[in-house]
Amino acid sequence: MIHIVQGDLLKSDCTVIAHQCNCFSTMGAGIAKQIKNMYPQAYEADKSFPYSPEVRLGKLSYAYIPEKPIIIFNLYGQYDYGRSGVKTNYRALYSAMDSMFCILDEYPVPFPIKIGMPYGIGCGLAGGDWNIVYKMIEKLSVKYNRDVYLYKLK
Repeated sequence: MIHIVQGDLLKSDCTVIAHQCNCFSTMGAGIAKQIKNMYPQAYEADKSFPYSPEVRLGKLSYAYIPEKPIIIFNLYGQYDYGRSGVKTNYRALYSAMDSMFCILDEYPVPFPIKIGMPYGIGCGLAGGDWNIVYKMIEKLSVKYNRDVYLYKLK
């Protein structure tokens, strides 16, 4: 089930945060930049991901921050970056999200899972179509029987 929440995802009680990244380890704008600053471990996971940019699309990297506790998923749903045109690759974003849900199902997590994503993930700077992305999130939420909280900044 999808829940729309007014508020700041990074100040929420979510124990899993997922956001879309490009394949070049920049995290230079939007929520990615905020995550890079707040959770440098997520940026380190992005930089140390063993695949070149050409093969990252559709995959993910993640960082577990035990002192919070929280897991940050970097979803490689866009190849490059910039502010013009559509950068989101829907198939890649779906594949990365599907992998995230699968990881959360397959591996024991030592705390309750509450998945949070930015409302409009892949549709702000990356220019994706929210109707398409929302339906993908909804489909995966049902497939894995997981609630997803979409945070909309006020």
